[in-house]
Amino acid sequence: MRSIKSVLVLVGILQLILAAGFFFQQPWATSLWPVPDTRLSYAFIAAILAGGAAPLVWIGLSEQFVGLAGYGLSFGIMYAGMALSALLFYLRMQQPALLWFALIIGVAAALCMTLYFRTRDHVQDSQPTPQIVRLVFIAEVLVLAGAGALLLLKVPNTLPWNLSPESSVLYGWVFLGLAIYYLYAVLKPQWIHALGPLLGFLVYDLVLFSPLFARFGSLQPEHILGQVAASGIIIISAALGVYYLFVNPATRLGARSVLRRS
Repeated sequence: MRSIKSVLVLVGILQLILAAGFFFQQPWATSLWPVPDTRLSYAFIAAILAGGAAPLVWIGLSEQFVGLAGYGLSFGIMYAGMALSALLFYLRMQQPALLWFALIIGVAAALCMTLYFRTRDHVQDSQPTPQIVRLVFIAEVLVLAGAGALLLLKVPNTLPWNLSPESSVLYGWVFLGLAIYYLYAVLKPQWIHALGPLLGFLVYDLVLFSPLFARFGSLQPEHILGQVAASGIIIISAALGVYYLFVNPATRLGARSVLRRS
């Protein structure tokens, strides 16, 4: 258990370092992304990496390993879809970066699915997920799945900034994977399964807040609707996360994880 705990925390920290590299557009980080992209896209990648790191660090520190089931399933599907898409792009474009990306992300998908199958049958926490959290998660599933489908279909202006066709498809798998993370928490309404997505989305919100809201002064007309929708989602999810993770006595992090085991 101690070795698993250390691995989770270490992987989470490495993801946070990589997220910082993307956020500040460091060449050593952005060169890992297989297609050229924009500043806001790199901030989005940073937010996804940081949001994915937060549950790993929390699960490692709290030793609530059953929380890895939803994480492993959602990120496993996300990474598998991204790997397959990158491989298809490589066959069409013959760019080595796409092949390397497909191989690395494919390995990550296999590791995540292993996490799912190893933890899905662990004893679950009996504390139920608050009803308001479940209702918001259902709405999140619909929004994320809808946005993911539109991105996979390369529908323009789904996100409030310009995307290449390749980035649109890769981001589509990100949104579909996150939808599955929330759906898993809805179908298994124990707080242990909701805490990870809630924490991850809060960190995602914090990373993307500044670069996204800074765009309000220079929006193109076709991006206004997407900007308003994305901003509203960030505000609502952040408020929900702050209340249930840090204010509500029954669900706040100190009550349920690290402090309980000290």
